Order: sequence, then C-alpha cells, then structure tokens
Amino acid sequence: MFESLVFLIRDVARGLYIISMGGILFMALRLRGARRELSMSQFTLEREHALVKQANAITFGGLMIEFLIAIWAIANVMAPTIDDIQAGDQAGGVPPMERFVTSTPAPNPPVALGVDGAIDTGPDLFASPVPTVTPVGTIMPDAPDIVGCANDAAWIHVPGNGQLLFEATTVLGTASVSDFAFYRFEIKQAVTGAEFAPIGGDKPVPVVNGPLGEILPFSLPTGEYRFRLVVFDNTQTLRASCEITIHISEPPPTATPIGG
Repeated sequence: MFESLVFLIRDVARGLYIISMGGILFMALRLRGARRELSMSQFTLEREHALVKQANAITFGGLMIEFLIAIWAIANVMAPTIDDIQAGDQAGGVPPMERFVTSTPAPNPPVALGVDGAIDTGPDLFASPVPTVTPVGTIMPDAPDIVGCANDAAWIHVPGNGQLLFEATTVLGTASVSDFAFYRFEIKQAVTGAEFAPIGGDKPVPVVNGPLGEILPFSLPTGEYRFRLVVFDNTQTLRASCEITIHISEPPPTATPIGG
C-alpha cells in the first residue's frame, strides 16, 4: 500500500508541482497586498488586520514550499529507492532463465552377471522405457519475435518467449506507466483471424519487477498462443504492451518405475 502511494505521487508529480507553484504565487501576491495595506494603514485596527493577512500569507506560503519539497523528494529519491529494492529482491528470488532445463531419463538399472560372466537376462531383469519430461521453463525453438515490451512500462520476464506451459505459472515482470489505471492479460491462438481476449480480469495496482498474476492453462486447448500484457492510463488509453508466444501442452506422462 505504501509503495503504491509513492508510485502514485511520482506519476502525478508534475500536476502537484503546478498546484504547489500556483499556491506559492497566490500567497506571494497576498503578502504583497498585505504589506501595501500595512504601509497605508492609519488606524490600529487596520494595521492589525494587515498584520494578520501578512502572517497568514507567510505561513501558508511556507507550507506550500514544504509540500513542493516533499513531492520532489518522494518522486526523485524515495520512488527510485523502492524501485532499486524491488529490483534487488527480484534478482535474488527469481530463478534465471538459464536454470530452466529439460529433465533426463532415469539411469539404466544395474546389469546382473551370471556365474560364467555372461549377462543375466532372466525374468527379474527388465525395465519400462522412461519418457523424457519437458517441464515448465522449456523454451521451444523458432518462436516469433516479441512485440513492444519496454522494460520500464510493460515487460514480461516469465514466461519467456516460446516457453512451454502445462501448469499454473506466475507471470513476472513490470506494468507501470504515468497516470496508471490498470493492466490485464490477453491471449489468442496463433492462427489467422484469431483475436485477443482478456483473461484474469483487470488489475488496478502497478507492478515493477514483480509478480503480475497467473496463467492457468488447464481450460485452454493445447497449441501455440500469443500472450500479451496491456497497460492502460486513467483515460482508458492503452499506453504500453508486451506480446510474446507461449505453448500450451498436456502435463508430461508419469514415468514408469523400474521393474514396476
């Protein structure tokens, strides 16, 4: 909640600067008028009234200057610091793409030798073939190019472009633009004439280098899909997007135990 408020202030900082400068200018004009009245006043009541106006102008002008400094500090010091902290957490907590590997079959069972040194091929020595498992994280070759994907506005780190999915997968990346309103996921089959459809609903909180949501592939037919992240501002205008290819497959078969 605190981070969201900081990022909101950073996104609307320009407007707050304008409001603050307008308030400071207004108070400066009131101070000038109060001093003019004070110099021209002839009676005690007039002088007191002018002194009150002068004090109010100085007080509120000082508050507006402090407000302006606070907005600058949040937008230029606090928000970048939070970005760096989140980026550091992400780098330490998310496995790099290079660690996604394909499992290899189980090793062959030990070979029994007979009394004459020949291989024993008796009925107790057999094994069922073990299929090679292709887990989440495997990148299929020759994936089409990504589209968009500015890493400071709309960016998908996981899944990777061309990644094979067969179970619930957390999407990691960034969805953050100025005047942010919401972001969502959209998906379509990679066939001619297919159109993107939203999945998972709109998400109203910006994310920088963190979890964006989940892909649940269970209700989708197997095949190749185009998956994208779209980010909108508070005028419902699409401001940024990131489009990649993913492959939905059936879960891998369970290996048959040796000798089972």
